[in-house]
Amino acid sequence: MKIKMSLLDNAYDYLHNSLYHYHLATHEDYPDDYKRFWKFSIVSIVQSAELMFKEVLKRENEFLIYENIDKPKNTVSVSTAIHRLKNIVKVDIDDRDEIVIRRAIELRNLITHFELDLDIIELSTIYTVIFEFLHSFHFRFLGEELHEYIHQEYWEEEGCLIEQFRSEFILYNGINVRKNYPIQIAESQLFPFFKIEGIEHKRVKYGKEPRFTGFNQICPGCAVKQGYYHVFYCDDEICPKCGGQAITCSCEVYKAFYEDDE
Repeated sequence: MKIKMSLLDNAYDYLHNSLYHYHLATHEDYPDDYKRFWKFSIVSIVQSAELMFKEVLKRENEFLIYENIDKPKNTVSVSTAIHRLKNIVKVDIDDRDEIVIRRAIELRNLITHFELDLDIIELSTIYTVIFEFLHSFHFRFLGEELHEYIHQEYWEEEGCLIEQFRSEFILYNGINVRKNYPIQIAESQLFPFFKIEGIEHKRVKYGKEPRFTGFNQICPGCAVKQGYYHVFYCDDEICPKCGGQAITCSCEVYKAFYEDDE
């Protein structure tokens, strides 16, 4: 007996596995110990995304999913898949999307190879944004709504995630922002650290600054609530290393986000 699955069938299986563990990790009737299932939900959703990337490559040319097209054996890494999607297939993956993907890869590697040290709010934020990204990617580049391929037993989880994304990341106390700005707010929550000269420094959330007065509940520079990370390049974010303004200090806090990694 053999098990044979297409790339997309495999991707959907990983997605369903992810939603199953998301349910276990978040349902209020389950014990707190079930929070450990967050790690399985995140690893599986990242694996689902990787397979979807490869499906797009395969639709262009079946050999593009292989590391060496002359010896089609090992498939490409996620970083190589993204490079080929952008430069060969000419898929429109903007810098914002790429930042999300890189953070997702980093998180998967952290979970599978190292000790895990993320709080539940950060895990929930990361998962919600990745799920939203997959919904968008599937429609834009695979031509169909992802919902059509999610089993009915997980529609409740799907609906909760979409509602969570809209309620937490789109409505900011009535503040009017441009159409894509709420997504940038959400994506900024994926990155709790700035890497400066190879060392990770914990970012300072709005309201946690040493000289914060508590007068404004919402950051006047980027519209995040207290307790959330600033949007990248916000004038009001301070550098966690030197304490100066993050966008102007000499620590180059944003440099590491755009360096190549495998």
